[in-house]
Amino acid sequence: MDSQNVLPNTKLGKTQFLNRHSELKKYQPDTAQATKDHLYDFLKRYRMVYVKPNNGTGGRGIFKVEYSSKGRYRYQINETIKKFETYDELYSTMSKRFGDTKHLVQRGIHLLTSKGRPFDIRIMVQKNLRGDWENTGIIGRVAHPDKIVTNYHRGGTPTEISKLLKEYLQKDQVSDYVAKLNRLGHEIAEYMETGYPKVTAIGVDIALDSELKPWILEVNTKPDASIFKKLDDKSIYRKIWKYKKANRMILRRGSAHKSPKSRPLTRV
Repeated sequence: MDSQNVLPNTKLGKTQFLNRHSELKKYQPDTAQATKDHLYDFLKRYRMVYVKPNNGTGGRGIFKVEYSSKGRYRYQINETIKKFETYDELYSTMSKRFGDTKHLVQRGIHLLTSKGRPFDIRIMVQKNLRGDWENTGIIGRVAHPDKIVTNYHRGGTPTEISKLLKEYLQKDQVSDYVAKLNRLGHEIAEYMETGYPKVTAIGVDIALDSELKPWILEVNTKPDASIFKKLDDKSIYRKIWKYKKANRMILRRGSAHKSPKSRPLTRV
């Protein structure tokens, strides 16, 4: 692949790119543009889906949409819940909230929970000082009791991943499982670079289902590192910030000299 190829740096664009990878595709929930027909089809197939702004960040504007066995529909966005008797009513109301913003629909994964609250996992992978990909952090995010998203800036609670997994795994299995997740994050980073060569950090959001299968909810190419400040091990955040700062300096030097040998980087 041409190293200068510029692919759509949107949720849907990155999902479509990951679907080109035969192995990573297995970890991706079914995803499509949220047209009226696609949303209807997804609801009939999966009963529960998420609808997200294609360019959204920080958990803003995400809908959880459900279709019941009684043929009724409902959605939740933030703390607002609305119910509908027909699909046309549901879509008409949602599309007014969409405005001109393109959205995607994604198969809903029923997240594991901690004390009744759903959680997912953020894996941070960065270019290190040698220019190689390195796993620098992994953390759980437990949703606010009244919200559908786990994002820290939407009331999610950062939590040590081992504390969350010990409810589902034996103590001696946790470290091996975390290593498996980190390997998945590293593989995603290496593949993403082939299509997005300017990216120097990714934050992979992972859902775990009842079988403990990991699902790639989203790959963030400008991940917010502030959540890692909440870990007891402060060296993790210090390393993340160190690499972030180093990559910014390389970018500035590259921009100043415009050397053809300089690796193009983006801000992270």
